[in-house]
Amino acid sequence: MVTNDPLVITNVATCSAIVLRLMFYSTRGELHQSWASWLAYIIILAYAAVPFRFFFDHYDHATWTSVMFNLIFCAAVYRSKGNVALLFRVLRPQK
Repeated sequence: MVTNDPLVITNVATCSAIVLRLMFYSTRGELHQSWASWLAYIIILAYAAVPFRFFFDHYDHATWTSVMFNLIFCAAVYRSKGNVALLFRVLRPQK
């Protein structure tokens, strides 16, 4: 079953962009923070489920709210250049 729903296609592309940006983040000499790595890993697993479900024909419906949230989160991920510690600065442990 092939879907032509633009919301589904947009959501799959957005989730794929989030996953790829987080997967290819490089610290480039910055301080490694294990909490940020684990959080990025969990986010990657959660967002990778959408393209995999679409690929295996188990994702055929998306809502405007989920697409808008994912687009905003995608913009934030690209704005922070994939740095989860910067993205979730509120969660950063205080020293």
